[in-house]
Amino acid sequence: MAHKFKYHPRPPLTFNMAPMVDVVFLLIIFFVLVSTFATAEHMPLDLPDPDDSQAFNEIVEDRVIINVQLADPDAPATSPVDYYVGPSRAESLEAVSQRLAARKRMLPELKVIIRADKRVRYAKVREVMEVVAENDIQMMNLAAIAGGHGGQH
Repeated sequence: MAHKFKYHPRPPLTFNMAPMVDVVFLLIIFFVLVSTFATAEHMPLDLPDPDDSQAFNEIVEDRVIINVQLADPDAPATSPVDYYVGPSRAESLEAVSQRLAARKRMLPELKVIIRADKRVRYAKVREVMEVVAENDIQMMNLAAIAGGHGGQH
């Protein structure tokens, strides 16, 4: 005996849009609020700039960079050596020593970085190292740079 199953038609599938609409509205509210905060962060300010202000920006770095470079990179064997303290003009070794002494008085824990063109003779680099030692500077780093002016001038 064969059993016959009764066919019961299924109700049509429907998609409930209410949760989707809720999520979309929450996203819209979130992005509107975030964009409002972002524009408030970049609000232009008209700050005063008084001429007689006693405040000043003092940039005190705890290190001095001394660049040792050839004056004439095309003739490394006969070229004199130039000494630069930071991005300044070339100075004599005595002037470098005076600047180090002044900075050492201002900042006792001063550090010195010597960057030397690799074509400079070691004797010239050693002279700079001796100037650093004469000024009682304990922290010194030495770096050899590829020829040229190292992007300084």
